[in-house]
Amino acid sequence: MARQRVGVTVDHQHARLRCQPQRDQLRRQSGPGNHDIGSLIHSPRFRRALVLADGALSFQTMKDENHIAVPVRDQRFASWPPVARRLPGAHGRGRQAAVLILLALTAKLVVLMILNRPLGCDCGQIWSIPGQVVPNSRTALDPYSFQHLIFGAALIAVVRRIRPDWPVWTLLAAVVASSSIWEMAENLPASIALFGYSSGDPLAYDGDSIANSMADTAAAVVGALLALPVAGWVVGLAAVGAEIWTTAWIGDGFITTLARIVAG
Repeated sequence: MARQRVGVTVDHQHARLRCQPQRDQLRRQSGPGNHDIGSLIHSPRFRRALVLADGALSFQTMKDENHIAVPVRDQRFASWPPVARRLPGAHGRGRQAAVLILLALTAKLVVLMILNRPLGCDCGQIWSIPGQVVPNSRTALDPYSFQHLIFGAALIAVVRRIRPDWPVWTLLAAVVASSSIWEMAENLPASIALFGYSSGDPLAYDGDSIANSMADTAAAVVGALLALPVAGWVVGLAAVGAEIWTTAWIGDGFITTLARIVAG
């Protein structure tokens, strides 16, 4: 075995010596320094040159993209009316929202019954004509129904801006709860006294009937549903227009009522 290993080693050395002239010839033909390309590539100077070249190419590409880029048009203004930025989800928290809606309506009904509010109007009407004193806020619908509709639209626009992650059912529950709280506070004797209507005033307010109060909350929900796919600024313009129209129609509205309360 020792002889065999020695023989292999000697043969290997002879082979290297025989190939040495060919290697020297290839180095001379390839030119000076070409045999050390690996060390050149890994040198710091070569790497710095590559970094500078890559940075220049990236900068030029960015300039070309900026020249070619076309501004994207906001799709919310592609149709009329402008749509909201993002529609709320249709699912989620439905059970909790339904419980809150039921509790709010039940609480309002109990408060109205404690205050001895009538069930409806004995006049046989579902809509009160402006100027009629007796059925004011006793029929299911009246001119103030438009204000409750705008209230629901404006409220859901504000809530969506504050809590954009809320789904539809939670938003509607917030509208129903807010409308119910408003109705209960509005029908309190102390609140009625703040309005300052005289007894002979066609707009004299002596509290809502149960049918009118429930219809007001339903109007707020309808307004909220109509405002869901619409941009917030459109809802704001609609609210201002409805306030002006209602004030010009019946001489009353949110602003005039607030001014009457402040004036005492």
